[in-house]
Amino acid sequence: MAVIILSAGCMDYMPALVGDRIITDDNVTHQKWQSEYLEDPDKFKTNPENPLEWTVKGMCIAATHGHEEALEYYNIAIELDSEYAFPYYEKAFSLIILQRYDEGEECLDRAVEINPQYEPFAKRIRSEFIREES
Repeated sequence: MAVIILSAGCMDYMPALVGDRIITDDNVTHQKWQSEYLEDPDKFKTNPENPLEWTVKGMCIAATHGHEEALEYYNIAIELDSEYAFPYYEKAFSLIILQRYDEGEECLDRAVEINPQYEPFAKRIRSEFIREES
């Protein structure tokens, strides 16, 4: 069972819990990435074929340089594995911060389509950011 963090910021580790929720991913490949990341986070600084690495880098860029630059990293992650919900979720968050609501909603929809466990988080983002602003 893999655990995915849900936060648009840089981190040195990926906690098992996000608030009181755990997001799992039934995809064996995604579980492997998560396990490898937890075993050796430095490995992911040099593996250009891993979407988890690009997503984490995007989160770091969002926290330090801004959300516009982070989109490039999320796009690379999505190109590498279009069935991985995590980069769609993080991309959605950045797009919404950039007030690109329609694109953000599309990414939220895709994240939920791939992994329905993202639904409560997508609902919260929509209620807190999109509905109030648009």
